[in-house]
Amino acid sequence: MSGYELLARHYDAVTGDSSTEAVFIDSVIRQANHRAVTLLEVACGTGNIIALLADRYHVSGLDISPGVLAVAREKLPDGTALYQADMSGFQLGTKFDAIICVYHGINHLLSFSAWKAFFACAHRHLNDGGVLIFDILTIDDLKMMASTPKVVQEFDENYLLITVQTADEVVFEWNIELFERQREGGYKSLTEVIRTVSYRPEEIQEALAERFINVEIIESDGNVVSDNGGNRTWFVCTQPARLHA
Repeated sequence: MSGYELLARHYDAVTGDSSTEAVFIDSVIRQANHRAVTLLEVACGTGNIIALLADRYHVSGLDISPGVLAVAREKLPDGTALYQADMSGFQLGTKFDAIICVYHGINHLLSFSAWKAFFACAHRHLNDGGVLIFDILTIDDLKMMASTPKVVQEFDENYLLITVQTADEVVFEWNIELFERQREGGYKSLTEVIRTVSYRPEEIQEALAERFINVEIIESDGNVVSDNGGNRTWFVCTQPARLHA
């Protein structure tokens, strides 16, 4: 089953407001490519980000989970293209002015070859001058999260429990348990294990430079806050102009 499939209908309540991220992403796109019109969000989840950007761009979304795409469909404008595909191997037959991947979606790819495959997919799907933007959890972020106690979050009479664990400090497992309040009383338990990895920012930057120009690392200053309360590490790069016959 695809990651977050069991939790799709509760995802928005757990993640909360995405307006800060949307404003930040819009500002980065405008600075890198002020003429951008079309935007694809990869690992779009339930579509919170592109729903907020739909009045400024012609948006599309891609995710591997049909459950979260069904939720996204309900909040996006009619006719919005939503693709069910693996972020490391998609072929959509169209190109975009901007491609984004938010909330450390890339960390769910469990090998660096898969990360590079995503970069290749983005390269194939960007127009000349197009911009790729994504954020990551660093290795230090994941180690810190694995060292903290279990997170307990209450929402709408439901309870979410998250524990991050690692046996080798390479793969970090997010053990997620949701106690869902039932209409007839009592709770139903939904559980998932989500695996993530990360790599050194310098290694990521070097891989991006094989295909893109103006590769930049942005450490957010607190205006865009991560799930664990710290800052976020973002990568921004530009599609070079192709040589046309």
